[in-house]
Amino acid sequence: MIRLEGVKRTYTRHGNTITAVQCDELRIAAGEYVAVVGPSGSGKSTLLSLLGGMLSPTSGRIWLDGISVYEQSVVARSIIRRERMGFVFQTFNLIPYLTALENVQVPLSLNGVSSANQAERATAMLQRFGLGDRLNHKPSEMSVGQQQRVALARTLVNDPQIILADEPTGNLDPASREVVLRAFDTCHEEGRTIITVTHDLIAAARARRRLVLNDGQISEESASLAKVA
Repeated sequence: MIRLEGVKRTYTRHGNTITAVQCDELRIAAGEYVAVVGPSGSGKSTLLSLLGGMLSPTSGRIWLDGISVYEQSVVARSIIRRERMGFVFQTFNLIPYLTALENVQVPLSLNGVSSANQAERATAMLQRFGLGDRLNHKPSEMSVGQQQRVALARTLVNDPQIILADEPTGNLDPASREVVLRAFDTCHEEGRTIITVTHDLIAAARARRRLVLNDGQISEESASLAKVA
């Protein structure tokens, strides 16, 4: 379970202190599928970085299964991310000079998986996303939708229990968006925890729980969802 207690993240701009995220308490149970919606600049990406162990809160604590994440060393937080979490970004972050297969193998290599097993697992994951004929293509040789599917395959190949997604359908055509959302549905059915921040109402509707973030303040979904998303 993920728990936020008294979390605040501030930054300074032109001499003024800006509160990006402020949350007295938030609990996300293991296996939940949560969408975070809100206008641009409301703090959604900041919240995701906090949850992912990538951005220390100015104050407060973030717990993951009883471990206070930001009381761990930088190395320990890196291990938590590598072993427990998978990240999906709107910009994909694929390595341009590697093929689809090699991109998906990267996290397996970092976890010390043998080369033969890397290739087998990465191939199977790419085939799952209909990319069996794109194994040796580089990102520049694939469509935007195909690149996102490669990025999603790379996220899932290490079998993470927590998936954090930042606008995962933002640049996608309807068919590619549906592929990604079906993958999230399957991950949820498999018991993984999914937290996605999105402007996409169709994507948000697939989640089982929706949070609204406005001016850094988090609230449960209300009838105003359509206005703030």
